[in-house]
Amino acid sequence: MNLAEKVKKRRIELGLSQDELAKKMGYTSRSSINKIEKGRPVSQKIVRSLAEALDMSFADLMGIEAQAQPVRANDVPLLGTTQRVDTAIVADFCLYATDDAMRWAHIEKNDLVFFVTRPRYPSGSIVAIRHHGDILIRRYHRYGDLLVFRVQTDYEQELAVHADDVEFLGLAIALQRKL
Repeated sequence: MNLAEKVKKRRIELGLSQDELAKKMGYTSRSSINKIEKGRPVSQKIVRSLAEALDMSFADLMGIEAQAQPVRANDVPLLGTTQRVDTAIVADFCLYATDDAMRWAHIEKNDLVFFVTRPRYPSGSIVAIRHHGDILIRRYHRYGDLLVFRVQTDYEQELAVHADDVEFLGLAIALQRKL
C-alpha cells in the first residue's frame, strides 16, 4: 500500500473528512489533502505532520519495518571522501545528495544514496554521473544518441549531452535518511 492509500485509509478509519484532516494540519482547505491522496509526492516534513494528525508513527505511515533479524554490515565507500559507511545495503559506493534536485523522487538534501555500477543503465532510472568534474544524481533518459538527465522538482531543468560528455558512475538502489 502506498502513502496516498495509507493516508486515505487511516483518515476514513478515524472518521475524518478531508476538510477536517486539513484543519488538523493547519491547512485552510482540503485541496492539499486531496492532492496527497491522489499520489502527489510530498516532503518528509509533510509526512511527519500527516503521521501526527493521523495518530500514526512516521515509520508506519512510510511503511518502514523494524528489522527482526541481525544485519550483516557491508563496508561501502563514500564517494569523494576517504570515509566508508557500515551498512546492510550491498552497494559499490554511496553519495550524499547535495541539493533538493531529486525531491520528487523522494531523495532529499543530505540523504545517503547507494549505487551499484552496471555495464548499461536503463532509461528512466536514477543514476550518478560525472559531468565537467561535478558529480550529479539525476533521472536518466536516452533518446537515440542523446542522453538527458533531469532533476525531479517543481522546476524543469535538464542536461542533454552525448555519451562522450558524461561518465556514468552508478545506478541508485537505496537510500538512508536521518530521522
